Formats: sequence, structure tokens, C-alpha cells
Amino acid sequence: MLVAFDLEGPLSPQDNAYEVMSLIPDGRRLFERLSRYDDLLVLSGRPDYEAGDTLKLIVPFLLAHGINENHIRQVSERAALTEGAVECVQAIWAHGWQPCIISTSYAPHALSVARRVGVPPDLVAATPVDFAAWEGAMTDDAYSFILSWQRRILECPADDDDGLKRLCDEFFWQHLVKFPIGVVLELKVVGGRRKTEALQRFAQQAGVPLSQCVAIGDSITDAHLLRTVRESGGLAVVFNGNEYALPYGNVGIAATDLRAILPVLIAFAQEGRDGVQQWLQRRVSQDDGQAYYHWLDGDEWQNALPVHRRCRQQVRGQAAKLG
Repeated sequence: MLVAFDLEGPLSPQDNAYEVMSLIPDGRRLFERLSRYDDLLVLSGRPDYEAGDTLKLIVPFLLAHGINENHIRQVSERAALTEGAVECVQAIWAHGWQPCIISTSYAPHALSVARRVGVPPDLVAATPVDFAAWEGAMTDDAYSFILSWQRRILECPADDDDGLKRLCDEFFWQHLVKFPIGVVLELKVVGGRRKTEALQRFAQQAGVPLSQCVAIGDSITDAHLLRTVRESGGLAVVFNGNEYALPYGNVGIAATDLRAILPVLIAFAQEGRDGVQQWLQRRVSQDDGQAYYHWLDGDEWQNALPVHRRCRQQVRGQAAKLG
């Protein structure tokens, strides 16, 4: 059995890009604007755009403020792990299953967390970065241009989705693309369908069909992966998920300790999804308030959403509001 973890959420509460952006003036607010723009592009079905491409949209602003890979590593070193994450990965190895990490986050951060939880680098898929090359593409006029548009994006009211989309459409796809640094818009962020492609590679390497794979995710970047695993007969687990992920899971688990997923993995390994459903039925009758489980048939995800929001906020703090 192959168990594929999203990183930010299930394994670590920190959104590393959000924290890196906090190093620049008003960076958190700028990240929230760009993350919302990312959601809008995904929901509108923009061609050649994947959930999580926020990580290429923020690069020009990071470069304009002198941020590089060293800063990413320094911020990553401060990242906490989700309670029970190390023990959970150890238990997966002990059962003879194979864990892997499929993360939208920048590779230096993903590899750092992977090392701490016990997943080797060759079982990690994450977004590659090359800040040295991108710094070489920054021209003198690009710095002032990017900073002027940073001010304009921040001046856009937080609830004005139409205005934000018009502004960002113009900046990224009409103007920035004409600068040498526009090359960052070609970055292939590991989100959306690219997460699914990564799982298919890991499954093929391990000789495991998707029907014997478990995907664990929590947000919009995981939606395509969760739906594919569910439709392939595998198990799609949403851990402290939001409204973008819960509709695509088989089972929702809201908890502060990642070890809450282990009984579900054991049930799936022994008796498939029917075994998971039966275990959930027994578990719900013995609910002790430590973890909340839902079988996500039909619209059941809407009943699960409030407790997932509560646990998501408790575990992830400010990062909980990002799509």
C-alpha cells in the first residue's frame, strides 16, 4: 500500500511560502491577495493553470525584496510538525507500507520536513526553485515596476474579487510576461493535476495500483488528487480540510493529532473501503471527542465542514484561512 501525504496541513501546520512572504513589508496581506487570485483562476478553469500556482506568482515580489533560497531554508527550520506526524510515518513503515510526500511547497522546505518525519528524498515530489537564475533575470526597471504593482494589488479591497482578478490579470499576463523575469510564470508548481501525476509516478515505481493507494490532503491543491484516488478505488482522506477538499474525499478526519488516521489505514489495508466504513460506524458510536470521522457520501461533507474548520484553525492558525 502506498500512502501519499500532502505536506502543509497533514505533516506540518506551517504554510512556508506564507511565512517567507512575511519577511517583506505587508507580505502576509499580499500573499493572501495572491492566494485568493489563485483560487479564482482555478475555480474559473483557466487553461494551463493549476491550484497552488501562487508559488510562482509570489516569486517576482520575493526577488524585488532580495529574498532567496537561504531565506526559504531558514524559515523552514522553524516549521513545527503536526502532533503525531513522526510516529505516524514510523507506523506506516512498520506495517510494510510505503509513505511518500507530494507537496506544492518549494522543494527546500519539503525536503527539510521529509527528513524530520523520516521520508527519504526520492519519495518526495515538490516545486523546484532556482532563485540564482531568477535573480539574473531581474532587470533594473523590473524592480520598480514590480514594487509599484505590489502597492496597487494591496490597495484593492479584500472583498473585491472582480477588481483583484482584473488587476492581477493585467499585471501578470499582460505586463510581467514581457520582462525577462516573466520566465517565472513558466515554473511548474506541484499542485492540482501535477500532484496526481506525481502519485502515478510513485505508484508505478512501487508497483502499486491506484486502488491500493491512500491520498491524504486538506486543500484546493489536493482536490484533483483526492478525486482521482477516490474514482480509482483507493482511499481519499481529507485531514482538517476546507470546502475545496472535503467534497472529493471518501473519509474526513478532523483531529489535532495525525495518528488519528492510523486506524483508518489499517482498516483499508485489511478490508478495503468497506472495512473503513464499518470501522467508522463502530467508531462514531464510541466518539470520545479526540478525533471526528465522517464517511463523505453525497453532501455529508457539508456536515463535516464545521468541525474541520475548528480543528484546522486550532492546528494551522493564520494559515487556516488560505485556500
